[in-house]
Amino acid sequence: MFMKLLEVQSSVRLEQSVSRTLSQEFIQIWKNFHPNGRHKQRDVGMNPPAHPTELWTTANYIPPDSRTPEMETALIESEQLIEELLWADRLLLGVPMYNFGVPSTFKAYVDNIVRVNRTFTFDPASFIFEGLATDKKALVIAPSAGNFAPGTPMGSMNFCETYLRSILGFIGIEDITTIAVPNQFMPDETRHQEVEQARTKLKTIAATW
Repeated sequence: MFMKLLEVQSSVRLEQSVSRTLSQEFIQIWKNFHPNGRHKQRDVGMNPPAHPTELWTTANYIPPDSRTPEMETALIESEQLIEELLWADRLLLGVPMYNFGVPSTFKAYVDNIVRVNRTFTFDPASFIFEGLATDKKALVIAPSAGNFAPGTPMGSMNFCETYLRSILGFIGIEDITTIAVPNQFMPDETRHQEVEQARTKLKTIAATW
């Protein structure tokens, strides 16, 4: 059996992106341990998905056999993103913190993949939700300008990790590892030290993930 890894990048930076650099290094090591593994990349930072529209929303909440051709067209990109997600055994998410939360490009991605009867179900009678994207692991590489770890002065403003754990758990992905890369607006010595610490953790994870 071969592992299938879906990499989702959301940074608007390329060469200067910490999350992209660390992701590339991780994937190379991961491939050494999984020579038969398959890897796909979805770059929502450079090519963000379209935001849902009124037509998209209407199509999403009616049975597929009741949709018009226009509705089917409105959901094409969303369906492609969901199929990618369901294909994967492992998710590698490069999600830098922007203004205490996830990048808007990543939020647009989430709004396309979190859909009733596709990645979660809902029972109106019991008001119970159940995720459908199960049996997956997620690894999040999350650079930030400062230190937002629990217990720090800014810890309560880390809406990035809180959101990711909540929304991934909602669709059934509960095995989530976050590698924070804090203090990226600090002097070079501090920045580089944080990156090296993250790099060491990722090398260890790649061997068993």
